[in-house]
Amino acid sequence: MVVNIGLVVALIMLVAAAFLLGRHLQRRSPREEFSAVTRQHFELFQGGRLNEAVIERTKRRFAEMLEHGDVRRVEASMRPGMHYVVQVRALAELGTEQAGRILERQLQRRLTDDRLEQAWYWIDLAGGLRALNRQESLPHLLRCSEIAGDVPLGHFFAAETVCFLGFPGYLLQPHTPLGQAALRVLHRAIEGLRYGVQPTMVVEARLGEVIEELWDQVDAVGQPLMVRIAFETKRFVRRAPHSLALLEHEPAEYEAFQWQLTRLESLEATLTEYLEKAPAQLVGRIAGSNDRQRRDLFLALLDLQTDTGDALVRLIDKRPNLPGIELALELLAYARHPRVGPWLCEYASSRVPMRRRAQWRPWSEPPRRPSLPIQLPYRAVLRALRGQPSAQTERFLILAARDWDPVFRAAALTSLGWWDPILKKDVLEALHHGSRDPCTQVRKSARAALARLGQRAALHWFRQGLRAEDPHAIHETIQLIVSEGLTLLWPDLDRLAESDNPDLALLAKEALERLSEGI
Repeated sequence: MVVNIGLVVALIMLVAAAFLLGRHLQRRSPREEFSAVTRQHFELFQGGRLNEAVIERTKRRFAEMLEHGDVRRVEASMRPGMHYVVQVRALAELGTEQAGRILERQLQRRLTDDRLEQAWYWIDLAGGLRALNRQESLPHLLRCSEIAGDVPLGHFFAAETVCFLGFPGYLLQPHTPLGQAALRVLHRAIEGLRYGVQPTMVVEARLGEVIEELWDQVDAVGQPLMVRIAFETKRFVRRAPHSLALLEHEPAEYEAFQWQLTRLESLEATLTEYLEKAPAQLVGRIAGSNDRQRRDLFLALLDLQTDTGDALVRLIDKRPNLPGIELALELLAYARHPRVGPWLCEYASSRVPMRRRAQWRPWSEPPRRPSLPIQLPYRAVLRALRGQPSAQTERFLILAARDWDPVFRAAALTSLGWWDPILKKDVLEALHHGSRDPCTQVRKSARAALARLGQRAALHWFRQGLRAEDPHAIHETIQLIVSEGLTLLWPDLDRLAESDNPDLALLAKEALERLSEGI
């Protein structure tokens, strides 16, 4: 890619990657810092370069070892750290069969417990194997994609994988394990175009042609992975003008991107019809699916925000330890059956000593270890209740907002303010109390709920965040506006979308798209 476009895209990738890391960062303790490897890769994303002399020395050293058949010594020298990307690059530039096999075997190694750092190692390896153009490496990439694609920044691993020339062949085997893995990787890569994956991936992966060919062989409605790919493709097509704007100064890239986009636009009516028929088919499969199928099923239903009625309530009653129960509970936010709201309140109150927990002094920081068993999805219940308006729901959330653990206080407050309060005085009192909470995240959740209800002071607080001088503060505010569904701030985001700052404008446009989808 030409340097000027590369620099612009690198800046956008950095901001968008931070957007992608939002949930991951929320789970990290404030005391944790990014590892040196993660900081190194962020610098590379900003246009930094590896030391070519060091790469050359490493390459000569590896070449000498391999000439003497000392493969084990090469592999033993590949240890986690800032030198790892240099070693991967050196092996890729060697380009030998042995170098390719060494990189393949590295995919099976777990180099660190830091999920973010491990994600960078996988991305480095996928890029190295792609540089080698090793088609025989594709099965290895697909086999580890279940883990590598599901970590922070897994979109970039997926993007490297779909750009292999032989990748589309696996999509034509949808009923095989590798075919299923390929479908998941394709979905992840398309999704990544919203999270910093370069738009040139559309051209390099021939995305329009690949999806066109894939849809020619669809044999049934309501296949969860196909539903997710169709849904994400439509999301990309709506956002395509933002990507085209990045390429307008590069005629060749622009024309190639537009050609692939044309193929996708011609499929739009077909994809829309497929998605319209999908919800009924997906809901009908809930009871008879196995655990692996059910996860894909729940994710597809979440994409479509499907009302599943009380089907999930009956399933959870039958299987209290249901794998993927958090996804099932998240889906209940969209259920409109009158049984769902009371059931959620009873489900949590029978398992969590809410009143006793509310009597303890509130902590200002989350505990190092979860204060409730991991298998007890209390937080998911609290978040699901945002879609169940009733006085009972409000009383339940107000009590949960007094929990000593700030994780649950924030979750409870986040689910208030989505409808005109029934117990108005009690709800407003809980929100104003939350806005003075000792925990920053709880204060933000309370202010967001007040902003949803149109309180001027809360809306002003968010507008100040959008006008901050620190780009990170602006980014954080935009992310919070989107996650909290603050549509009253739409005009403010609309003005940011016209900013002269390209990465800020793109971030604001993505935020507007997501708010629109939420509506």
